[in-house]
This record gives sequence, C-alpha cells and structure tokens, in this order.
Amino acid sequence: MQHASISSRTLGFAARGFARARPSAAAALPAAIFAATAMLLAMQFIGIVAYDESPWKLLRMVAALARGPGVLQPEDEFDFMVAATGLTLFYAIAALYGLALACILTESPRRYASILGIGFGLALYCANFLGFTALFPWFAEYRTIDTVLAHVVFGLLLARAYSAFRGD
Repeated sequence: MQHASISSRTLGFAARGFARARPSAAAALPAAIFAATAMLLAMQFIGIVAYDESPWKLLRMVAALARGPGVLQPEDEFDFMVAATGLTLFYAIAALYGLALACILTESPRRYASILGIGFGLALYCANFLGFTALFPWFAEYRTIDTVLAHVVFGLLLARAYSAFRGD
C-alpha cells in the first residue's frame, strides 16, 4: 500500500528567507523632533501674523492638557513653567506620533512614505480636533484649514525625515 504524503509548507517570512523589518526609534525620534519643530514654528507664525494671537497661546493650550484649563488665562503673558510644560508635552506627543508612523512605514514600501505621511497627518488632525476636543474643548477654535495643512505637512515631513534618518 502506498502512502500519500503531503508536505507541509510554511508561508511565513522566515520560511521564505525574509526577515521582518523592525521600526527604528533612533530614526523616528529625530524625525519627530524635526517635524514637530517645523509644525510649531509654522503654527506660531500663522497664529501671530494671521490671527494676531499671543505667541504663548498655543503653548498654554498644550500645557492645559496636563495642568488643566486654569493655565489658559492670561494667554498673552509669559509663564516659564507653562511654556516649559507646553513644549515638553508638544515634543513628547510628537515623539509618540513619530514612533507610531515608524511602525506603519516599516511595513510599507518606501515609495509610499510620502502619501502615508500625508494620510497620517490628516488622521492626526481628525483624532485631535474632531475627537479629543470632547475632552479638551479649548482646542476647538483651532479647527481651521491652516491647522489641517499644518498636520498634513507634519505627517509628510515626519515620513520623509524618518526615511532619511533610517537610510531607506
């Protein structure tokens, strides 16, 4: 009697000789600092020039995430601790976003990095200004086209900088 045997085949990456790529925090963090700095400068410039806002308003709004809405006023006065808290949170959140995008980009072909970055920035805008404003209503006034564009540019710069720092 003949025995029919069916060979088992593994279709995983390791069986095909492909190693799974891992995200690089060493590339994601400087990319996030770069993109966040560009975004912060752009939003500060637009706020001051187009809306005649205090240069401390955005930092106070970000600081209020941790310290509560009491730090929102007076928005035109400088307070070192409020500004330091705002900057620290702004860059910490950007670092988390950078690590998240690194995970997405690691599994994607490099040619899609820019479009994925743009989509990521748009998704961040939606999450931040359409979702989180339920918890932090003082951000609702930033639902403007320039804030959408700032997030899209943030995502694009983050993706391009991650690819550059990673050496892809």
